[in-house]
Amino acid sequence: MIQSIFNFDNINFNGGNISCDGGSILLLSFLKKYNLLSSLDDIPFNDTRRLPKYSNSDIVTQIVLRNLLGYFNQADQMTLVDDPLLSQCINACSQPTLSRFFDRVNMKTNMTIKEHIQRLGCDYVNRHVENIILDVDSTKTQTHGHQEASAYIYHYGVNGYHPMMINEYNTKLLLSSNFRTGAAYSSNGFINELKKVLAHLDRKGKTVSMRGDSAFYNTEFMDYMHHEDIQYYIRAKSYEKIQNMIIEHLEDNGIDYLNYTNQESYYGEIEYSPKSLSTPCRYVFKVFPAQDKQLTMFPVIYCIITNDMKRSCEDICDFYEERGNSENFTKELKDDFNGDNVGHHDFEKNCFQFMISSLCYNFYHLFRILVLEGKDQKIRMNTFRNKYQKIAVKVIRHARRIILSFSSAYRYKKKFLKYYQKLQN
Repeated sequence: MIQSIFNFDNINFNGGNISCDGGSILLLSFLKKYNLLSSLDDIPFNDTRRLPKYSNSDIVTQIVLRNLLGYFNQADQMTLVDDPLLSQCINACSQPTLSRFFDRVNMKTNMTIKEHIQRLGCDYVNRHVENIILDVDSTKTQTHGHQEASAYIYHYGVNGYHPMMINEYNTKLLLSSNFRTGAAYSSNGFINELKKVLAHLDRKGKTVSMRGDSAFYNTEFMDYMHHEDIQYYIRAKSYEKIQNMIIEHLEDNGIDYLNYTNQESYYGEIEYSPKSLSTPCRYVFKVFPAQDKQLTMFPVIYCIITNDMKRSCEDICDFYEERGNSENFTKELKDDFNGDNVGHHDFEKNCFQFMISSLCYNFYHLFRILVLEGKDQKIRMNTFRNKYQKIAVKVIRHARRIILSFSSAYRYKKKFLKYYQKLQN
């Protein structure tokens, strides 16, 4: 039962120096400890200003911090200006100054940030990952109205841009974030992006695997990866010839494809190689009964082409299916870092916005790996914000000292203090 004290006599917003982002000191301390923002100083801009009050690197830093904290609109810039805690940590500019900043963005700006994203992800992978797994996928960024270089994407049925992402599966880090026009096909530019990633990776004594969907079913790609000593696992397109060969294989092994009702999946491989593919490969397939939600009366068949000659058919299919988890990485980029929202007319400005989201995505996942522990190492950014960032704190200034006073009822105070002390050492 709700007590009668629920009937308050008055409410107001005159509580004093209270911030709702007390936990932001964890992310800010992390960025400072590892000096991650220093790389923003060399980003080029078309700047003709004289005696500017805020440098371009200062404004980029503000945009990055705002994105990390979950403030995505330009109007949210005033939060950095007025918040009693954030204003102590960030020398924030006004919203009109921020709006004018985007006019100085150009292609070189975006290419430089893209290189920082690649270097940031690859440097960590080089030091800590032995079996590198690259998951490549394309996604959409929906547009509204007449935005430059957007187009109708038939696969998604919307107007927008068509970015391509390469994630490292073990760390979730982005190794490539390629913002493309809406007219780009799913695999356009893949080899160029892969070359850039490989240029940053130290592959000595390591294995590199690549997984992709049927959009990357391209013999040119496969030959290149084979010669680069990369094991690829790509879903084959549903060509009738391949389907018929699989059904024939099943019949030869006494399996009636049309009446296949076994609960266990059937794994096998067929002898087939495209004429345009000059390197050896395997076609591995999986047959399983149609699920209730699938509107089909026949079993489901999917096939994977690979140059992996050692693993069993079942292991190859299981390994490929793990790729589904990497699609959640792209979903996190879009949902938790605003990567699905571009509000400018100019393509380069929208690209800059997407690059900032990608950079913040990598910042958070480095923070998750290096600072968080136990079950917290699996949480997404929005969960972190709810659990550790959005904490009310009173900012007390006294005798040239700043004291942060958190609520004694905060549930995760022991873990919070542990993470904070970890960042101070």
